[in-house]
Order: sequence, then structure tokens, then C-alpha cells
Amino acid sequence: MPNEINFMDLTVLKRIKPDTTVEKFGGLINSSFFDASNALGTLKLKGLVDFTTYVPGQNAISITEMGKKLLEEADSKEKMPFDQLDLAILTQLSTGKRNLADLSTAVNISSKDLAMHLYKLSEQQYLSADIRNGAMDMSLTEKGFMQAKAGMPQQAQAQPQQQVQSAGQAPKQPTPVPNVQAQQAPPAANTAATAPSAATVPPQGQTAPQEQMTHPAEDKEIAEMQKQLSSQQVKKSGKTIYYVVAAVIIIIILAALFAKGVL
Repeated sequence: MPNEINFMDLTVLKRIKPDTTVEKFGGLINSSFFDASNALGTLKLKGLVDFTTYVPGQNAISITEMGKKLLEEADSKEKMPFDQLDLAILTQLSTGKRNLADLSTAVNISSKDLAMHLYKLSEQQYLSADIRNGAMDMSLTEKGFMQAKAGMPQQAQAQPQQQVQSAGQAPKQPTPVPNVQAQQAPPAANTAATAPSAATVPPQGQTAPQEQMTHPAEDKEIAEMQKQLSSQQVKKSGKTIYYVVAAVIIIIILAALFAKGVL
């Protein structure tokens, strides 16, 4: 099927009915007989329609197999959900690109793909397309304008995640890791009550600052006590020696007196 097919061809082809004739086709597309003949001639060149001449009588129009396949493809595309390309087309239409030539240049995709998406948007009432005097004019509906301003619908954004889950590729949940430290460690309240804090317990081999400050005073007191004890012991020993010497002298004197017969 040729890619030169555009939305004008698809719209004109859709207007053809089983009893449509060339002579009456102009009224179906709001165009003159000359403009309608040009549109039908374009479809004939692309292999989408054929003519049957009856003499005497009017010229009947029949859709070829290629034309029927094109309509079937368009009907299948019409049931597809709203996508990013549809949003881009609506956005360009909202900026004022009303004719097919300007829109095709702005979107820059093949004419057949653009025709399929325009047909879908038209059938889903996002836009309206009118043919007058052999030319097509497109405009947004209220639904299309609101969608162009709102962006992608939420259902269309959530569709990729739903497709992944339906394909059996759901994201893996992280395996929970047991908190061994939390299970083995005692409660913080008990630890604080039973164990001394790090600020009050000095490291091994060191003494607390208060103990280091009180030791020199205690050492001085102990030294003074030792001096007093030693001095008292010296005094006691001196007195003892004095008493012993005195006692010895007295004994000697008494012995001498006793020897002389004084006593």
C-alpha cells in the first residue's frame, strides 16, 4: 500500500457509499463537481477506487481491495489507546496549524502514519475535519484542546507498567535483611543503666582527672603522718634509753654503797 496516502484521501474514501456516483459525490464532501472529480481522480491514481460506467446512466464508484484494506487498517488503529504521537499532533493543532500541509511539516512523519493518527483522533472526537471546495480544514474539539493542555492521560502513563506485569516481568522485591545487631544488642535503656558511660570511665592505664588532682594532697598528708610517727618513735626510743641509762647508774651507785657497807 503506497505511503503517499494522506488524511484527505482517507477522509474522502470513508465518504464513499455503495450507491455513491461521481455526479453526486460533490455534495458529500461540500465541494463542486470539479473539486470532487479531482479528489476521486487522486484516489483512482493511488489504486483505492474504481469507476463503473453505465450507458446511459451515471458513473458508479467502487472501492478496490487496496482501499478496503486501508479502511480496515484505519478502523483497527482507531481502537488503539492515546499515545505520544497523538499528543504531539494535538499540540501542533493547538498552535494554529489547521491545514494538512503545515501539520505534516511540523510533525514530520510519513503521510500514511499521520493519516492513521488523524483518523483515530477524529473518530475519538479529539478533532473535527471538514472538507470544503476540495480543501481540508482541521480544528480541535473541546476534548482535544483539554487533552493537549493536560498532556498524557494517567491511564496511558500507567500502561507500560501494566504490560510489564502482564508479561510476568514484575519488578523484584528486595529481600529483607534481618537486623542481627538489633536482635543481639540489649535495649538501650538497660545498657545505659548497667554500663558506665564512656565519659565517666577512663581508659585503661589512666586515672581520672579528679584522682590525679587529689593524689598529691593525699601524698603530702601521708608523708607528714609518717614524719610525725617517726619523730614520736625517736622520742620514745630516746626516753627509753634515758630511763635505762639512769636505771643502770642508780644500780651501780647502790652496788658501790652496799660494797662499802654504807647500806
